[in-house]
Amino acid sequence: MIGSYIPMKPRQRTLITHEGLYYLLVLVLVFGGALARGVNLLLVLAGMLAGPLLLSRFMAVITLRGLSVRRRLPQGICAGDLLMANVVVTNTRRRLSSWAVVVEDPVRREPAGANGRRQRNPQTTEAAVLFPFVPAGEERKGVYRGRLMERGRYRMGPLRLSTRFPFGLFCHRIPLASATTLTVYPRLGRLTRGWIARHHQSFAGTDRRERRPGVDGDFFGVRPWRPGDSRRWIHWRTSARRGELVVRQFEQPRNRDVAVLLDLWQPEQPGPKHRDNLELAVSFAATVVAELCRKGGSDVYLGMVDPEPRISGGPASAVLQQNLMERLALVEGRSREATADLLEQALRQVEPGTEIVLIATRPTDLADTARFGGLWADPAGRRTLGQVRVIDTSNEELGQYFQIDWP
Repeated sequence: MIGSYIPMKPRQRTLITHEGLYYLLVLVLVFGGALARGVNLLLVLAGMLAGPLLLSRFMAVITLRGLSVRRRLPQGICAGDLLMANVVVTNTRRRLSSWAVVVEDPVRREPAGANGRRQRNPQTTEAAVLFPFVPAGEERKGVYRGRLMERGRYRMGPLRLSTRFPFGLFCHRIPLASATTLTVYPRLGRLTRGWIARHHQSFAGTDRRERRPGVDGDFFGVRPWRPGDSRRWIHWRTSARRGELVVRQFEQPRNRDVAVLLDLWQPEQPGPKHRDNLELAVSFAATVVAELCRKGGSDVYLGMVDPEPRISGGPASAVLQQNLMERLALVEGRSREATADLLEQALRQVEPGTEIVLIATRPTDLADTARFGGLWADPAGRRTLGQVRVIDTSNEELGQYFQIDWP
C-alpha cells in the first residue's frame, strides 16, 4: 500500500452555495423592503436573517481548522479491479470537534503519447468520503471504492477538505498537499488448456532442464532423512558426525526460460477495432508474464518497442512481475515497422534455448525475407526465427489459448 501524510496548507476558499444565494436574496428583499417602507419589524427580521448567514460562514471556517488527512492507496491494481482507498481524518484540536467533513479526491489519467489512445478522455472524476463527526483529539476512518477500467498511470489528488456545516449556506474548502500517482495494470485473463498444451509442446526436441527431485542435478546440501528416500542418497560421513541419517539434497528443477515479445503495431489513425485489438494483445502478454512469474523457476523476459526496442527481465519473482506489469501499463502502439529490430534485440540479449513468444496485433510471417532479411542472413538469426512462436491477436484462433471477460 502507498501511504501519504498530507499536511494542511494555508490556501483556502469560502464560497456561498446555491442555497446560500437564495437565502441572501431573501435577506436583501426583506432588508430592502424595510428601508423602503420604514418598517422596524422588517429591520428586526433582516437582522435575525443575517445572523445565521454570518454564523454559517464562521462555523464553516472553524470546522476545518486543525484537521489532517492520511490516504492509503494500493501499489497497483489491474484494470477493472475494485479500487479501495482508505482515508483517515485526524482532529488535532483538544476541545472543538468537527462535523460534516468531506474529503474530495480528484482522479485523472495522466496524458499518454501523441499516438496513445488514453488522451481521448481527459476528464477528471471526483471521489469523496463523508465524515459526519470527527471528535476533538480523535481520528475517523473512511473508504471510497471504484473501478478504473483502462490501464495507465492515474494522478490521484491533490486532496481537498470541505464542509458546509452548519446550515449549508457556505462551503469552505482547503486544498491539501501534492498529489500521488497510481499505476493501473492491464486487465488479466485466463490461459486455456490449449495454451498449456502448446507451451509443453515447445519442449519437444529441446534439452529440457526439468529433473526429478533428488535423482540428479547439482548437489548443494544435506537434509534429514525422510521415509521413502533412497539409501543411495545417504551422506554417511555427515550422518556419522550428527548421529542421525541425512541425505544429499539436489538442485530444484527449473522450467524453460521464456521471452515474451510484444509487437503493438497499429495504423497512424487507429479505429476502435485496432485499439481493442491492441488492448487484447497487452492483456494477453500481461497474463502470460504473470503466470510465468507466479510459477517461478525460470527466467522471464519482456520485449517491447517503447519507443525503442528494449528487452528486460530476470529470474521469475513477484518484484519482476510488478516491474514488467508497470511497463505493460504504459506501453503504446506504434505505426512504424519495428518487429525485426525487436527480434534482433532479443537475439542479442536472451540465452540460447530460451522459448520466444511473439505476440503481434497483425499477421506476421517470419519467412518474409523483405521484413526479416537481416535475421535470415545471420545463421544465429535463422535459428532464432525457427524457435519463435507467433500469436496473432487479430485472429479468432486466439480464443483457443486465451480468454478474457471485458466489462
